[in-house]
Amino acid sequence: MTTRCQGALNPRRVEMTAPLDGILGQSAVLQELLDELALLAETQLPVLLLGETGVGKELFARRLHRLSQRGNKPLVQVNCAALPEALAESELFGHVKGAFSGATHDRAGRFDAANGGTLFLDEVGELPLSIQAKLLRTLENGEIQRLGADRPLHVDVRIIAATNRHLPDRVRDGLFRADLYHRLSVYPLPIPALRERGEDVLLLARHFAELNRERLGLHDLQLSPAAQQALLEYAWPGNVRELEHVISRAALKQLSRGEPRSSVIRLEPHALGLDTAAVAVERAMPASSIEAFQPLAVAVDECQRWNIRHALEHCAGNWASAARLLGVDASNLHKLARRLKLK
Repeated sequence: MTTRCQGALNPRRVEMTAPLDGILGQSAVLQELLDELALLAETQLPVLLLGETGVGKELFARRLHRLSQRGNKPLVQVNCAALPEALAESELFGHVKGAFSGATHDRAGRFDAANGGTLFLDEVGELPLSIQAKLLRTLENGEIQRLGADRPLHVDVRIIAATNRHLPDRVRDGLFRADLYHRLSVYPLPIPALRERGEDVLLLARHFAELNRERLGLHDLQLSPAAQQALLEYAWPGNVRELEHVISRAALKQLSRGEPRSSVIRLEPHALGLDTAAVAVERAMPASSIEAFQPLAVAVDECQRWNIRHALEHCAGNWASAARLLGVDASNLHKLARRLKLK
C-alpha cells in the first residue's frame, strides 16, 4: 500500500510505499538492524530477537525468514505464553493416536508444520521447564518425538526466538534452562525501542493516520505541528503498538466530536492523550546545578515508581499485563510496589 505523508504546515503529499513486512523507518539504527538481518538471512544460525513489548519482533522475524533460503517454505509462529503446560508438548511436537484420553488420531505438531522452513518461538521465556528440556534435545539432534510415539522423527527447522524478558535473570531464578538459553542465543539481536529511532516516530504516526483515514472514510487526517512535537517527546513504553493505538484512538475522538468526514481533520496534542508529566518534570529540572542531584537510590526508586504507575495506567490497572510490559514477574512487581509504597 502507499501512505500519504503529510504535516499540517506542509500538506504536500509524498508517496511512501510500505514494505511487504510492514517495517517502516529511515533512522540509522533501524537501517543498521535491517542490514544485519540481511546478513543473518544467509546463515542457518538460531536467532534470539530481544526487545521491549510492542517493538515489532514478529515483523523482524518475518523479514528474516523471507530473506532466507527458506523464504518459500513455511514460517510457523508459536506464542509460547499462550501454550497451556498440559498441551504444550502435543502442540509443539505432536502426538500419536491413543497417547492420551481424547487422542483419537495422529496429530502433527508445530515442528512438523515448519519442516523445511522456520519456527518462530515468540515469548520463548514463558515456556514451561518441562518443555524446555524437549526443545533443547530437538535443537541438539534435529529430532522430535511425538507424544506416545516409539521412534523419533527428523525435522529440518530453523529457530527464531523472541523475548521481552532478560533471560539471564530467568536462568538465575531457575525459570529458564541455561543450556537452552545458550543454544537459542547463538546470535542475539536487539530490536531498538521506538524512542531510540528519532523521527521514525513521525513516519509511523503518519502511516497510521493514513490507515485510519482510509478505514474511517475521511477526506484528510493530519498531525498538527504541536502534536508532532508531543509524539517526539513522549517515551513510548509500549513502542510501535502503543503509537498505533494512540493514533487510532485520537482519530476516533476527533470524529466523535462532530467534525465532518469531508473536512481536514487535524489531530492536536490533547486528542493524543499522552502522559506528558515526565516531559514536564524533565524540563523543570536544572541542567547543570548541584542542587539537581539526589542520592542514586532515591532517584532509582522515583524512576521505578513512575514506570510502574505509567505501566498500570497503560494496562488499565491490570498488574499481570503491567508486569509483562515492564519485563518482570508479576510476583516480583507486587513485592517491588509494596517496597515503594505503591500498594
